[in-house]
Amino acid sequence: MLSRLGLVLLFLTVVALALAYTTGLGFSIPLEKAVQADLKAASSPALVNKKIVDALERDDVDEADMYFEIARFMNYEMPPETMTKLADAHALSATVVRNTWQFGEGFATGQADTNAGLAGAVASDLTVVGDVRDIASEGTKLLRGEPYSELILGLSVVGIGVTAATIATGGGGVIVKAGVSLMKAAKRTGRLTAEFAQTLTRLTSESVNMPLLRQTLRSTDLTDLKRTQEVFTAYGRNVKASRLVPVLGRLGELNNAVGPAETVRLMRFVKTTEHLDDVSGMTKRFGIKSRGIMELTGKTALRSFKTSFKYIEWVAEGIWGLVMWLGGLIAMVLMRGIRIFKRRPLRA
Repeated sequence: MLSRLGLVLLFLTVVALALAYTTGLGFSIPLEKAVQADLKAASSPALVNKKIVDALERDDVDEADMYFEIARFMNYEMPPETMTKLADAHALSATVVRNTWQFGEGFATGQADTNAGLAGAVASDLTVVGDVRDIASEGTKLLRGEPYSELILGLSVVGIGVTAATIATGGGGVIVKAGVSLMKAAKRTGRLTAEFAQTLTRLTSESVNMPLLRQTLRSTDLTDLKRTQEVFTAYGRNVKASRLVPVLGRLGELNNAVGPAETVRLMRFVKTTEHLDDVSGMTKRFGIKSRGIMELTGKTALRSFKTSFKYIEWVAEGIWGLVMWLGGLIAMVLMRGIRIFKRRPLRA
């Protein structure tokens, strides 16, 4: 009887634990702890230091700053010489010269991979200069039968349409407009995955009506940039981008969270719009550290950190509670057995 009762109680305890574990009740780990545990398994102070130093040697200060944030998050102490190099990279004279040159190049060409350069590219697009430049460039290639980017051409037409809407609404489309520019930059720098580029090209082509766009390009003197702007500003007002705008808006949100350079670099983790949502969720929680976390751990969704550490947290933080609970059950059963034994009459 005693052993049977104990087995029943033990069985019910195991069932309760299994139910709590599968539903997540009582076994949630703080997200920061889960991420730090994953990072601890995937990195070390020496590795993070190497990434900072390598970035500084490439004059990629944005990358160095991102990994320094990882070091701070993990309480890794960086060597004094690394801290000196990082401080020198942020010296006023070096920063002004670097940022001015990068901004100008981004504004003029639309090609950039740093915060300053991409700020220039976004600025040129916000003034329509970049969109007109890209329509003339990619449209000319199309008409000549040369390789061209349908995505950049389509996004530029959408960008002019969004600019008109932004002016009409007093700035309501600025986030989407930034998304257009950042997507073009990601395409130019090779940061777009093939899968996401295909999705975006399809959505963009539907938005701008590519057959009609080709006809408009053929009837426009693309060497006359002023006329090109007039024609496509009128054309842009008829763009139907209802399915594309949410994606571009999400990119604008990423830009607000981590800046243009990180937004473009994060695109290599995105293959679907769902992945974009995952990356956006990560940046809202961890900011500029997000890409470093993804690169080091190989995880891009917040839920993946929670799931992988649910059981570990149970073992690490709940084991003593389980021991005490089972000990209490055993003690209760034993006490019950002693009382029954004492009350049992002696047989002659």
